Amino acid sequence: MNTALTIAAWLIFVCFGAALSVIDIREHRMPNKLVMIAAVAGLGSVAMSSLSARDFGGLLRAVLGAAIVFAALLILALIAPTGLGMGDVKLGAVTGLYLGWLGWPWLFWGTFIGFALGALWAVGLILLKRAKSSTPIAFGPFLILGVVVSAVLNI
Repeated sequence: MNTALTIAAWLIFVCFGAALSVIDIREHRMPNKLVMIAAVAGLGSVAMSSLSARDFGGLLRAVLGAAIVFAALLILALIAPTGLGMGDVKLGAVTGLYLGWLGWPWLFWGTFIGFALGALWAVGLILLKRAKSSTPIAFGPFLILGVVVSAVLNI
């Protein structure tokens, strides 16, 4: 395993994740160009790290993870269009890429953690009477946080 390439891949995720989180919190949107650049840079860095370690299975898991989370979030967005934005769906490909790279269990748990943290935040806001059930919240930061928590727990 090339530690420098692995660290670079995670730094790319953290940098794009921080930028996308700030934008989502402020504007309730995910800029398509930034999400696309994050996806391409993430795939490139994960591929370089995986290939340098001859971890072809890790690269395949990452690509499949991206497709699985994207598809799952797309289905949720189509079922409940007011509950999940298309920016979150596209971000799901990026988060699925990194979670799949970590391993199959993390693909589930990282996504679950993101949803759970988002739900806890929403419930907390409602209980504090700072929001209603119809109040939109930025969900992207929670998806990103699910990946970060998973990566830290995976160390």
